[in-house]
Amino acid sequence: MTMSFELSEPLADYGRAIREWSAARVRPYAREADTNHRPPDCWPAVLDSCPVAISRTDRRDVAPQPDFAEGKWVRDLVVTENLNYGDHWISTLTGNGIGHLVVQLMGTPEQVETWYRPIVDGGGVAAFGLTEPGFGSDTAMVSTTATRDGDTWVINGSKMYCTYGGVADYVVVFATTDKALGPSAIKAFVVPKGTPGMVVAKMNEDKMGIRSWITSELVFDECAVPVGNMLGYTGDDAEPARSASGETKTRSGRGGALGALAQNKPNISALGIAMAQASLDIAGELLHEQRLGFSPRRWSIIEDELTMMSATVQRARRMNWNAQWLMDQRRHNKTEASMAKAYGPPTFERIIRRSMQLLGPEGTSTELLLEKWYRDVKILDIFEGSGQVQRIIIGRALMGQDAGRG
Repeated sequence: MTMSFELSEPLADYGRAIREWSAARVRPYAREADTNHRPPDCWPAVLDSCPVAISRTDRRDVAPQPDFAEGKWVRDLVVTENLNYGDHWISTLTGNGIGHLVVQLMGTPEQVETWYRPIVDGGGVAAFGLTEPGFGSDTAMVSTTATRDGDTWVINGSKMYCTYGGVADYVVVFATTDKALGPSAIKAFVVPKGTPGMVVAKMNEDKMGIRSWITSELVFDECAVPVGNMLGYTGDDAEPARSASGETKTRSGRGGALGALAQNKPNISALGIAMAQASLDIAGELLHEQRLGFSPRRWSIIEDELTMMSATVQRARRMNWNAQWLMDQRRHNKTEASMAKAYGPPTFERIIRRSMQLLGPEGTSTELLLEKWYRDVKILDIFEGSGQVQRIIIGRALMGQDAGRG
């Protein structure tokens, strides 16, 4: 991908194949997944029918996704958008979660080999346990505790809206080791599935949207894990973890959480692009069928609105590509990722709402999926860093680190 942000022909063809398959094979089960709060029972057959290689969490013997000149992060962005064009229920069966990204950011080489490599190489799932009943966006408010007891850490507390929490191979749990020390005491701990004391209180919480996504409530009651399960643990409190190349890694659980979220922000925006683009395509097709029922002036206005909304989606798409292109170039992209996340979801919400309005009463009918996607898209502006938080990050980057801190 050049700086014009036009995809290479091979990657564009790959994305197009996924999009056409998703619209034909995934979308027919969207309403069922939303109603039942889980993917359809036939989901393995749906995945097996994909004409190109995609990531899967149920099988580890599938062909790997192809590589492209643009790089891994741009490729994954293209996959995310086109895969979810049919409907997002497919995401929970093809994604790895983001817990392993924290391992990569904070872990020692041994921890990376133990917990990161199996996820990216073998198709496992790693959950991310940060949000609690008492807080969402302010990561400094973690109240789950981790107490050192000899060769173990004992975790007590609860997490909510933990994507994949009830089914993941492990959960990266953020807990404080000393509440008096504030954010500096927040650490990250790997808690494998089935660890005594980790209870799945609710496998899938009731939600307004993304109902088929597994977002679990977890309770930790005297949950003990080895000291080596604290990410960055080297056996020497004065010695920070280093990468295989000798680079010093963050020891802050809060920093690890924010770092993992930053890597995934454009993918969250890409989910919204899929919903907005699908809504526009459906609305546009139906409106063209009804064209003769509009006056020439009214039809001209509708065409202008559809054109402007399409241009807006493309603008958001290019912001995503820019952020992930920087990732593939190993360049700093924190601000660009926040821009993509801040701009996309609330914009897509307005686009879907306007598409519904243009269709009139039909737009809100359950005969179409627009009302479902309107419910789904709202969460994208909230989770993995709310829009308000992203705008704070952007403002500080533009005006200086102390701007807005009073």
